[in-house]
Amino acid sequence: MDVEFEAGPPDALRRRVTILTGIPALLATLAGTLGPFVVDVPGLTNLILLGGVWLLGSWLLGHRDSYHLSETGLRRSGRVWTRIYDWDDFDGYEASDDAMVLYRSGPWPAVRFSLSGLDDPDRVREGVAEHLSNHR
Repeated sequence: MDVEFEAGPPDALRRRVTILTGIPALLATLAGTLGPFVVDVPGLTNLILLGGVWLLGSWLLGHRDSYHLSETGLRRSGRVWTRIYDWDDFDGYEASDDAMVLYRSGPWPAVRFSLSGLDDPDRVREGVAEHLSNHR
């Protein structure tokens, strides 16, 4: 069964990324922009570049990826790169009402995405279950 969908990080992870990257990045950019008008500190304008790079990281981490489940594996296409995982790369998965986690073999990070914004999350759950059970 082939399944295509777009999903972002789970909501809790997206909130953490926003809080830990977005807010400090905005504060750094704001301090670098307005700081030189208030205090005379050399290099304060460098915070503009630091905040911009930080915002770029937040933008890359908090976006929605395109996923394609097929017999050959899982294809995840993001803003910058596309990654293809074989089903044999996964040890198992965990699904809740809101999110799905596909555990990878070895020290590699798990593939996580939110199910809450999908039109048919049951189809995604069934597709993952079917493909992982076929490759065991």
